[in-house]
Amino acid sequence: MIARRRPLSRGSFRMNGRGWVYLALAASVAFAAAIKGNNLLFAIFCILIAQFLVSGILTIVVARGIEVSRVLPASAVAGEVFPLGIRLRNLKRFWPAFCLRIEDRIESPGRASALPPTPVWIPMAGARKRVRTTSYATVPERGWARLGPFTIVSEFPPGLFEYRRIVPVVNRLLIYPRLAVLSRRLLDPLLARADYSDLSTHHFDRGQEEFAGLREYRDGDSPRDIHWKMSSRLPGRLLVREHEDPLVKDAVLYLETFIPKAAEGRRRGRLERAVRFGATLADALLSQGYRIRLRAFAPEAIDVELDPRARDIDRLLHELAILRPTRIHPLTELLSVGNPPGDAALFILRIADDPLPARDGFQEAILLSPSELRTLMEEPELPESGVE
Repeated sequence: MIARRRPLSRGSFRMNGRGWVYLALAASVAFAAAIKGNNLLFAIFCILIAQFLVSGILTIVVARGIEVSRVLPASAVAGEVFPLGIRLRNLKRFWPAFCLRIEDRIESPGRASALPPTPVWIPMAGARKRVRTTSYATVPERGWARLGPFTIVSEFPPGLFEYRRIVPVVNRLLIYPRLAVLSRRLLDPLLARADYSDLSTHHFDRGQEEFAGLREYRDGDSPRDIHWKMSSRLPGRLLVREHEDPLVKDAVLYLETFIPKAAEGRRRGRLERAVRFGATLADALLSQGYRIRLRAFAPEAIDVELDPRARDIDRLLHELAILRPTRIHPLTELLSVGNPPGDAALFILRIADDPLPARDGFQEAILLSPSELRTLMEEPELPESGVE
C-alpha cells in the first residue's frame, strides 16, 4: 500500500549554532580588515560572506522540488518494530539534492504520543532520480495508528542553516494485538478441562477433506477423483478416491468488553490484556485442531469463526484490532446472544470482578478471571496506564 503524494506545503528557515559562530568569525575578520586596511583580509571576508550566503540559498533550494511517499507494511503488531518504506523523488531538472534528513511522525491510538520512526538520511539524490530507503517504527497499542506528515530537513554543508519543509502525506495503519506466550504448565490443564466436548463433523472446502479410501467409479463421479495409478493395476476397472469431512472439536470464546464508565482506566487495561489473551488462546486452540468462534460486543455484536485447516488467524486479529469497548452491553447480554453449540468447549474471558449469574448451557464453561488471564501469560506486559 503506497501513500498518495502531495506537494510541499510550508517550511521554516533558521540559522543554527554553527552559523552564528561562523558569522562571528567573519565579523572579526571584517573588523581586523577595517583596522589594518589590509586588502587580503577584505578578500577573505568577501569569500566568507559569499560562502555564508550561498550556503543559506542552497539549503532552501535542495529541499524544494522533493516528492515523498510512504510504503506501508502488510501488517504491524503492537509493541514490535516494523519497517516503513520511504520513496523520495527529486523533481528538479538540473539540481541534485544533498544532505537531506526525512523525519516521520506516528500517533498511537491508545496514547497521546508514541516513539517517532527513526529518521533516515539521504546523502544525495540526483536530478530526476528516485531513492528508496527504510525507517523503523513501533506502536505500543492496537488499533488505527496515524502516520505523517513528513518533515524534510535540509542542512547544506557546512551546516550553517537548517530548513524544515512539511510534506502532508498522511496514512492510517492497523496495528494488530500482539500474541503472548501462554504458560504451558497452566495451559495444558486448561485444555484438559475443555476435552469434555465431543467430535463433530464440519464441511470443509474441496481439497481439505480427509482421505477415506478407494471405491469403484460410478456415474457422476468427478474424473479428477480417479486414482489412475491403482486403476492401471486392475484392467477394466476405475477406482476413485473417497473423502469425508474431518471430525473436529468446537470452541467458543466469549470476550467481555463492558466498560460502563469511559474513564475507568483499570478495566480498560484489563480489556487490553483479555484481547491479547483471546488472540493467543485462539491461536493455540487452532493448532490443537479446534474450530474457533469468538463472540464479543465491539461495541456491536461480532461473531468470528475460524477454520482449523485454513488457520486464518489474521481475520481474528483484524477484528480484535478495531475492537472498542461497549458501555451498554454487559456480559450477560453477550451470553444470551445465540445458543452455544451443545458439544463445544466454552471459554469466558472476564474483565470485571462481579460474580456471573448461573446460566443454562454454561455449566461446563471455563471462566477465566482477570487475575487468571494475567497468570496464564508468561510474556511481560507492556506498561499500561490503569493496569493493576
